[in-house]
Amino acid sequence: MENNEKNVEKIEEEIKSLEKTLDEIQTGCPHTNYTIKYISDTNSPKRVCDNCNKDLGYANDKELKDKGFM
Repeated sequence: MENNEKNVEKIEEEIKSLEKTLDEIQTGCPHTNYTIKYISDTNSPKRVCDNCNKDLGYANDKELKDKGFM
């Protein structure tokens, strides 16, 4: 049982470290290119950076129409 607890702690530490690294990458990204993608978490199409995969917010009506969502 103790090994499982240590493994869980190790995995949680790795996740935190990876999330921090991802945040640093996304913060430094200029987000010059994006794609409209359907995001299941929000059940809606949103802008997503092609380089760092960051959610850039909701697409406008023109973008949705151009990409076939409307």
